[in-house]
Amino acid sequence: MKKIVQLLAAVFLTSAAFAQEFKGQWKGQFTDNSTSFMGWSGDRCDYVLELETNGSNVTGYSYTYFNDGGKRYYTICRLKGKLNKKSAYVEVTEVERTKTNVPSHIRNCFQVHKLTYFKQGDTQTLEGSWTPAPNQEGDCGYGTTVLSRRILKKNTPLFNNTTARANKPEKKAAAKPVTKFTDKNKVTAPPVAKNNNKFIAPPVKAIPETKPEPQVPNPPVVKTDQNIKPRPDVNFEKRNNNLLKTIEIENETFKVDLYDNGDIDGDTISLFFNGKLLLSHKRLSDKALTLNLNVEDSKDVNELVMYADNLGSIPPNTALMIVTDGGKRYEVRISSDLEKSGVIRFVHKPKTTQ
Repeated sequence: MKKIVQLLAAVFLTSAAFAQEFKGQWKGQFTDNSTSFMGWSGDRCDYVLELETNGSNVTGYSYTYFNDGGKRYYTICRLKGKLNKKSAYVEVTEVERTKTNVPSHIRNCFQVHKLTYFKQGDTQTLEGSWTPAPNQEGDCGYGTTVLSRRILKKNTPLFNNTTARANKPEKKAAAKPVTKFTDKNKVTAPPVAKNNNKFIAPPVKAIPETKPEPQVPNPPVVKTDQNIKPRPDVNFEKRNNNLLKTIEIENETFKVDLYDNGDIDGDTISLFFNGKLLLSHKRLSDKALTLNLNVEDSKDVNELVMYADNLGSIPPNTALMIVTDGGKRYEVRISSDLEKSGVIRFVHKPKTTQ
């Protein structure tokens, strides 16, 4: 019996370790406990981590935002670190400041964040502490860090059916909101998530003295932006393109669903495919923007470019893209800002028949 319990525990720990996914974007805040006094927990800053993992190595970028004197300041840093999936622990160190508008009279130190992974329901969190990076002068503070992101539920696609279908929308529990701080010295109350997925059936009017033929009610239609026709190109400022992923596509037609990645914070995007404008100033949300795309065989590579129209309330502009290619499914997190656009490349490689 003891051996069975030990075996089950080992299987559970192994499954939990493989279920962890540190890669991607995490949003939240860090608190400077060195500024706390008389019940005030300390100054808080909005904080975003974008992590890439390769084995136990971690690279990526951090984004810090705070308000001071009515102005919004930011700092973008390159980072590196290590993770341990067995202990669900990741440690990242900011090593290079790539962009900032913080004036010199405000302390702007590199930080080390030591975080542990937790999961509850559809919410993943990284919680822990931060300290100043080594070899810095002056008082850089110390404190706690809480970051989170939600998990989108996967819809199992139905294949080999060419007829149009409309599925009854599922009732989804409201996602737990993450508090956003718009002022460095003021904590705002968390917003209340609203569930707008209500369907009210139209009343059926009784017709006196006549017996109507039985009617089958039409099922609710799931609204999607399918088969969007290319729009004429408009003036978009030139930006650098950042290649994020290359995906091999077997079919000539594939589907792309776009969601806001993380908090719904007002991100709007424009989308280009092979240089043609498909979507213009579309807002990302937890409802998919859906496109059916056709590869161009005349091109070796088909490119999808996400252009950020704004940065939302918590920069950068980020999207979760789900690509469905027949029976295959890919998830890609795209990040764009006002200087660079995220690019996904598609290479058409038809499946060979044996």
